[in-house]
Amino acid sequence: MHFSLLQFMPIFPLLIIMKAKYLLLLILLFAVMPLAKADPIDGVVWLIKQNNIHRLAVLFDSPIEITINNQVETYSRPQAEVVLTKFFNDHKPVKVTLLHKVNSNQKFLFGVAIVKSENGTFRIAYTFNQIGGGMKIIELRIEPEKN
Repeated sequence: MHFSLLQFMPIFPLLIIMKAKYLLLLILLFAVMPLAKADPIDGVVWLIKQNNIHRLAVLFDSPIEITINNQVETYSRPQAEVVLTKFFNDHKPVKVTLLHKVNSNQKFLFGVAIVKSENGTFRIAYTFNQIGGGMKIIELRIEPEKN
């Protein structure tokens, strides 16, 4: 039997498309992998930047201790979400930067973010602790940034 290259020409574009799809899937896999292993400390900064307090509240332990301007209160998760939603509605984040993080212990994480809002700059410190199978925020402190 004699085969000609011309007989297989209609298959080549199909092969190229299939290879392109697999290449795209491979690229997406490697692009998403770092997100899957994202540091929870960085995740808090990202959620504050997005002003996504509802998603942030999912990370809270219940109860959680929240300090705002030296007023320390203990809240359930839904109460904490309401309190922080009000705070961030009054102080919409314009710029959020991570100032400090401690992640050397897998069971305890600590982060400090600086939040510049339309009407002030705040320092937000938060503490994660391993509870059950995941990391939960057990404490969050918001205070005006001292210059």
